[in-house]
Amino acid sequence: MSEHTVELTAETFEQATGKPGVVLVDFWAEWCGPCRAFAPVYDAVASTNPDVIFGKVDTEAQQELAGQFDVQSIPTLVAFKDGIVVHRSSGALPRARLESLVQSLRKIDAAAASRAEENKKLTEQGVPPPGVHPKAGWEEDDQEWCHGGHDEAGEKHGPWKYWRADGTLCNECVFEHGKPHGPFKRFHENGEVSQDGQFVNGQLHGPRTWYATDSLTTERMHENGISDKVRKTVMVHDHGRVVGVEHFDGEGRRVAPGTGEPYPDRPPGVPPEAELREDADQWALVNLDAAGERHGLTRFWLRNGDLLWEAEYVHGSRTGRYRSLAEDEYADPRVVFDEGQCEDDQACGVWSLLDRQRKVVLTRDLGVVQGEEELRRSPVFTNLPRTAAEWRQLADERGAEKKYREAVLAQARAAACDQQVAPLRELLAWVTLPRNPENAEQVAGQTLQGAGQAWAPMADTLLRGGDAGMLLRGYAVLLDQSDRPRAALDFLNAALLLEPGRTAYLFTRGLILLNLGLDEHALKDAEALATVEPKTAGFLATYTRCLFPRFDFWPANEKPHSTYDGLPEAPAQELTAIHRIVQKYATRLHLVRSALLKRFKPGAALAWMPPDVSSLLPGGPVELSAEELESEDEETVSIDETLSVDALGLPDLVRVARADWNALTWLLWSCGERSVVMPRAVAPPKDFGHAAGMASQRLWRSRDRRVTGGRGAKMSNSPGFVFEGVDIDELHPNLVGIAEQHYAEMQAMFHWLIDASNVSPWQDNLRGS
Repeated sequence: MSEHTVELTAETFEQATGKPGVVLVDFWAEWCGPCRAFAPVYDAVASTNPDVIFGKVDTEAQQELAGQFDVQSIPTLVAFKDGIVVHRSSGALPRARLESLVQSLRKIDAAAASRAEENKKLTEQGVPPPGVHPKAGWEEDDQEWCHGGHDEAGEKHGPWKYWRADGTLCNECVFEHGKPHGPFKRFHENGEVSQDGQFVNGQLHGPRTWYATDSLTTERMHENGISDKVRKTVMVHDHGRVVGVEHFDGEGRRVAPGTGEPYPDRPPGVPPEAELREDADQWALVNLDAAGERHGLTRFWLRNGDLLWEAEYVHGSRTGRYRSLAEDEYADPRVVFDEGQCEDDQACGVWSLLDRQRKVVLTRDLGVVQGEEELRRSPVFTNLPRTAAEWRQLADERGAEKKYREAVLAQARAAACDQQVAPLRELLAWVTLPRNPENAEQVAGQTLQGAGQAWAPMADTLLRGGDAGMLLRGYAVLLDQSDRPRAALDFLNAALLLEPGRTAYLFTRGLILLNLGLDEHALKDAEALATVEPKTAGFLATYTRCLFPRFDFWPANEKPHSTYDGLPEAPAQELTAIHRIVQKYATRLHLVRSALLKRFKPGAALAWMPPDVSSLLPGGPVELSAEELESEDEETVSIDETLSVDALGLPDLVRVARADWNALTWLLWSCGERSVVMPRAVAPPKDFGHAAGMASQRLWRSRDRRVTGGRGAKMSNSPGFVFEGVDIDELHPNLVGIAEQHYAEMQAMFHWLIDASNVSPWQDNLRGS
């Protein structure tokens, strides 16, 4: 805690905030990242404003105070002036914004702020406050009072005024038969103009100007990175379309919006219509169509005026000629420029690499464009196996059609099949732009970050010279997410053939292998990865164990224990009801097992496959129901025992299997059984209550670990447990959900078992914690 800030509690809060002058209060919490980031800013501003009290309220320790001020998100700032709340905002503020706020608070009229709060109370009661036209109506969507005339059809017509809930005037405009038409003005709470401009037939036309104020205001201006030094912004519209923006400081000088510093001199050769893009430190001239999409020639220059790139667009799509500065981007150091054609945002046709005198160094024919839908349906992405010869035949066919994108991808599948990478390297050298390794990685990385979930952009980047290994890995991830793990494995193996030193790819391959059910192979990749990325390797190994357990009689491997009080002594359900639920679990497991077996060749031996439980279903699978019932307290309870296995991928199927198997075996154990057989009696072991409590306790610990990172467990000193060889507090956050599902089903089963009024373990009210 800084010496300039004050920790406030329920006992000291009222005295501190009731003092004359300005008092700021920061509602925060230790676990809140934005709060921790804001703290040094708050402390720094406090140190330069000794006349202002800067208080801090720990919302975890002072929950009543947080509730009193309805703090829903943190950090939240509440400001007092002479004991009256005059400002409230959520979110961390940059230092300049906080300094500006403090200056505004010094000038605020506390009595006026108090009147504004009283006016808001009148608005809440539906009464127009003082200053508002007595016949004004409240518009719920805009949260404003409004008054004006109407035409014969009941449309707004003529002058209209709008007021805020506190009674201050916020807008004056003119309507013509329901559409804004004519000049308008908006106002800050202190009466100063905040905006003015003109509407023509409902669309902004001409200059629209924003004006800053030194007073507190709810009007927008300094947003989206606009500097507080900007005091006026002029945005020029052409019938609704923005065609220019300029920013000015308090002395009327044009400034850069992000820094508020004087606008730079325009270099020779950069046309006057071009604007400086501060984020990229580049000049830009972008033509837009009526929908705001790029249309026509778009050009960008470096800060010194050198042309960076230019391209032709057609309604938002890069189509036509393209050229750019490409120094230090290609393998041949002579290359300084590249140019070619684009269609629908893809490179196509003959591209040329040029030297500084614009002489051609080399050319590449990038073939014809292949769009998103064509590639998405391409046979190169099928999950069905083909031989290397068949893949190379497809590559030759696509190459003859100048569909080089598919040709490269088909060669990658072939390389994965026979481990012969030379044909793939030869094709890449022939049909792709030869970038240097650093630039190839950069280009591929940009595409993977911005369009890694689309089929066409990655293939286009391949031809433009992007790093082939990275892009094939990108396709592997996309295919794996699309439930095509066999295809994904081919592309990942091709990536490793191209770049055998990139051991990080082993993690991606391990995940794909798990989606194929090849747990032993995934563990081998984890072992190979351990030497370079031990944490990643540990995650992969733990994930494999979590996902593919061995389905023996699990209660035999664990001694139940719970620290909860009031543990149940015995089941309350009858044996006939237990038999019914045993068969429900067996039916669900049968559905999962059948769905899993369809993914493998007949006779495949998989140690992790859920067991055949047909012995529990002598009459075959039973009906799984979905219905709604009314409980004893007249609340609706939903029951859904059904299972849509066709919509689940392999990992989800196995997660369902482990959760249901866990519940089933503990249900059988609760009846006195020690193997998977239909219970012959209800003979609970002596530690039955501890098993029921353990299920709930471990579910709570799992959810606490996922939601709060284990903070609740630390505060309550709740004991942990080991899940698949890892302490719950050390289990990776991405794996905690497996433990949570595991114990949620176990708890639901025990909640059903100990309460005869419950109908099914699949009631939606049995999984809370």
